[in-house]
Amino acid sequence: MNASGNPRPTGVGAQPLRVFLLDDHEVVRRGVRILLEAEPDLEVVGESSSAKEAVRRIPALRPDVAVLDGRLPDGSGIEVCRQVRSLDPSIRALILTSFDDDESLFSAIMAGAQGYVLKQTGGEDLVDAVRRVGRGQSLLDPAVTHRVLERVRVGAPRDPALGG
Repeated sequence: MNASGNPRPTGVGAQPLRVFLLDDHEVVRRGVRILLEAEPDLEVVGESSSAKEAVRRIPALRPDVAVLDGRLPDGSGIEVCRQVRSLDPSIRALILTSFDDDESLFSAIMAGAQGYVLKQTGGEDLVDAVRRVGRGQSLLDPAVTHRVLERVRVGAPRDPALGG
């Protein structure tokens, strides 16, 4: 969806995917901005270093994708995701974090994040993740996918009628 709520056009002349960045570390924000803006189909429309400011700015800017740091001094990108998506569910969220614990991952999924990527991912993989989330695809970092699947399998109730 674009800023007017219409489906994003594809192909020649398509508008760039609009991205918002939230990270409390300036160096990380700046690096991600440089990485994304080197791509002709991506445009960083805003950034913030605090959860409070991001909750205010993201709905006003209406990016296609919000790249959110998992943990911040004044909150979390997961809570920002929850609040922003409750105001505008068309804004997609990608959690970019250095924390790969199960609780953060599952909290992000429950908050409505479409993606969860670890900060140690490569630059090309991050760009691809932003594009995929922007297209409406779900994405989990390969390093955490196995744990998610295992938790779902182990935590799923067993139905004797299904042989389980």
